[in-house]
Amino acid sequence: MKSLSFRLLTTTAIVLTCISGIIVLALALLLRWGPDMLINLELSRNAERIVGSLHFNAAGMPDGIRLNQKMTAVYSVLQQDAAYRVLDQHGALLMSSDNGATAYVPEGEDFDAERSRFRLVGGAGMLQVMTLPFTHDGRQFYVQMMRSERMHRVMLGSDSERTQKIVIVAAIIAMLMFSLVVVWTLHRALKPLREASAAAGKIQVDNLSARLSLEGVPSELAPLFNAFNLALQRLDDGYRVQREFLATAAHELKTPLALIRGQIELAGGNDVQDRSALLRDLDHMARQVHQLLHLAEASERQNYAMEDIDVKDIAAEATAQLERLALRREVHVVGAANDEPVMVAADRGALFVLLRNLIENAIHHAPPGSAVDVDVNRQGITVRDYGDGISAEAMPQLFKRFWRGAHRRDEGAGLGLSICEEIAQAHGWALWAENAAPGASFTVAFK
Repeated sequence: MKSLSFRLLTTTAIVLTCISGIIVLALALLLRWGPDMLINLELSRNAERIVGSLHFNAAGMPDGIRLNQKMTAVYSVLQQDAAYRVLDQHGALLMSSDNGATAYVPEGEDFDAERSRFRLVGGAGMLQVMTLPFTHDGRQFYVQMMRSERMHRVMLGSDSERTQKIVIVAAIIAMLMFSLVVVWTLHRALKPLREASAAAGKIQVDNLSARLSLEGVPSELAPLFNAFNLALQRLDDGYRVQREFLATAAHELKTPLALIRGQIELAGGNDVQDRSALLRDLDHMARQVHQLLHLAEASERQNYAMEDIDVKDIAAEATAQLERLALRREVHVVGAANDEPVMVAADRGALFVLLRNLIENAIHHAPPGSAVDVDVNRQGITVRDYGDGISAEAMPQLFKRFWRGAHRRDEGAGLGLSICEEIAQAHGWALWAENAAPGASFTVAFK
């Protein structure tokens, strides 16, 4: 697995390589086309200087020029490499710096005012010529600027070579500095992650109260740290509930075991009444263990095997298993008259336990001679009894583990509804209870 630092550095290296390539390409293009651009610019500027320095006579014709000492020296000494010529509107020569007789024209051609730039061969080799039109007192004139390519190379050569070296060295220094800044920035930016990793490594099962500090954490990483702390909080809560559950379960099992042991030690014979009491205690303890196993299974959601199931079939199976209990308590379990299947995706065993616990709970709360209604439809399941209903004090306690109503202190383990809630949550269903006047109803809503 590649580290974040490696990925960022790799990305930075790629970006720097691309930037370097662009710089090299730009430099190559500059070296290729730059000289022509520079000579055009220089010829154009010199032409404008010449036009601005011309002196015109009373007839409006140029008869002299006023140049500074430097320009005068250049045009006097380097006549084969740099010169200017002033032409009238027809291209006839009016004045020149190199004693030329005619306008500059390509070999074998006539003067063409539309040809603003061309090359020709002269005494100094290849010459670059630019023709610039201008007007004075309504008359059209032209100024031609000539510059030899050898002179341009001499003037540009030293500066160009020096410029190349400066650009290359500056680019290398800039990339090195940028790389150092990136590495330093990454080191600083990832420091909170390293500290968080070290802190997380110290968290043990017996020290889940520790949390990652948000001090100095960048705002981009704060949500990650908060989410991790919330996950630790949920894990801590889960372990706390588990410890409380184990402690309560141990207490619930210890009491009947102690009673059975005491009764066995005190029993002096084969008293039928004592045997019946022992059997009741054993049944009670077996029921508690059975419910604990169901609760453990319901909590392990990865063991659920989801399949499409007809809920009405499972409801019928649960009702059939509880038939003897219903007969003993003189309660009639009534199912929905509609035989249309109600298919849901669920774990068969878990759904059976859910329905059986809800129906059994309703049977225990139903008065003798009454009924328990079991309604199954596409929206969910409703199990209703016609008993005394649920008191306001008992309503918040219904789904808590080991909680039992006042009339069932001596029977049940207080886990049935907790198991139902666990199974419903594992399937993404909602489970709630409400008074039905008379009685109470428990509803499982499919989602």
